[in-house]
Amino acid sequence: MDARYHVEITRQALAGHLDEAALHVVVRANLGQDRLTKLVGHPEIHFDDSAFAAGEAYIADQRRQAVAALERNDRTAALAAFGRLLHGRQDFYAHSNWVALWVASRGGLAHCSPDQVEICLDPRLVPQLISGVGVPWHFIAVRVPLLGRLARRTLIPADSHEAMNLDHPGRGPLFPFAMAAALQHSRLELELLLSSLRAAGTAMILIDDSLSAP
Repeated sequence: MDARYHVEITRQALAGHLDEAALHVVVRANLGQDRLTKLVGHPEIHFDDSAFAAGEAYIADQRRQAVAALERNDRTAALAAFGRLLHGRQDFYAHSNWVALWVASRGGLAHCSPDQVEICLDPRLVPQLISGVGVPWHFIAVRVPLLGRLARRTLIPADSHEAMNLDHPGRGPLFPFAMAAALQHSRLELELLLSSLRAAGTAMILIDDSLSAP
């Protein structure tokens, strides 16, 4: 998912829970997942290559890191771990065929809308679920001036990341569904983290209680 949409989703999901300084930490960690060193060889970070089990394990590990950081009173490290977690959760909906499967199950685009989209609670349990295979030369080929569109039509396999992704509005009518699902699941991830923190007695260290909705 393109950076601006990660930012938009994250800010919407966390509005009313974190002050601006904390939001900045979360957003920066989220966007840091798209550094080259995090893109190459790390499909679990972005739910690429159908690495669903590894992706879920990565998210669970980042959640544990956030809890552990707050137990040692390191709010910045906890916020950063949460930002990394959110990046993967948001990428899942842009990089997999989840929303395509969901829309098809509802009879097509004419019979559903983004505000109705459901989230995927466990991608490991969805038989037809796949996500695009990331190949560096595919990434380069579709971005060559004048030749990129031809490369996308003739050279890029249907199961590649470049063919499947819903990273921005130009990828077609399923993009708003990916955005809506990613936002919904980002909010759920906040609830899950806070639930873990409440059990440890550290929830109020993470969020700004004065900003939280009653």
